[in-house]
Amino acid sequence: MRAHEHTQQQGKTLERIEQVAHRIQLGRSWIWGAVKRGEFPAPTKLSPRCTRWNSADVDRWIDERLQAGSLK
Repeated sequence: MRAHEHTQQQGKTLERIEQVAHRIQLGRSWIWGAVKRGEFPAPTKLSPRCTRWNSADVDRWIDERLQAGSLK
């Protein structure tokens, strides 16, 4: 089994900032500011020019906001 197949079976993917912004309906600058403030999951730096978010972390953040009743 290849690594990406294992990850997909668990329902996790690595997402670009554009994908994350689309999912949470907030802009790139909001995302980076929230990461700095500790209000949004930090991404993983895969290389000097490649940063990705774990979709499971983003899913958890969305679920927490929905449970709190607000997408702040």
